[in-house]
Amino acid sequence: MTSLKKILVSQGYIQHNIRLAPKSGHIVTKAMINGHMGRFIIDTGASATCVNQELYKEFQLETEFMERQIGTASGSLRPRISHKNTLELGDWTDEDVTLLSMDMSYINNALKAEGMNSIQGLLGADFLITAKAVIDYKGKKMYLKK
Repeated sequence: MTSLKKILVSQGYIQHNIRLAPKSGHIVTKAMINGHMGRFIIDTGASATCVNQELYKEFQLETEFMERQIGTASGSLRPRISHKNTLELGDWTDEDVTLLSMDMSYINNALKAEGMNSIQGLLGADFLITAKAVIDYKGKKMYLKK
């Protein structure tokens, strides 16, 4: 029987480690944005990749307010948007990433209440689609197309 890893690697995918948070079940990984490392939740239900607004300078984001509001788990808000950023997960890179910068205190407060570490952002469906991501929950790996 051929393994998932062998099939995907033969098709040009690269392997990236993920962690499943034991208390919440969130998929967590490390990623670099514009050369700065952060801890991110891979959020299959989020349409966009987001960074905590408190860290926009750290991640070297040039932002502007979006023209419209978006819906979030905590209600509606008007985030800032940043274009042409670099996102790296191990050997996988995208140098033309659009990111939203928004308040993530409600997420980090909920994580803290569960005894978990805070995050710097979310990797959303836009990232998952671009990377043609395949998540192997059992193997705690994510495969990304080069």
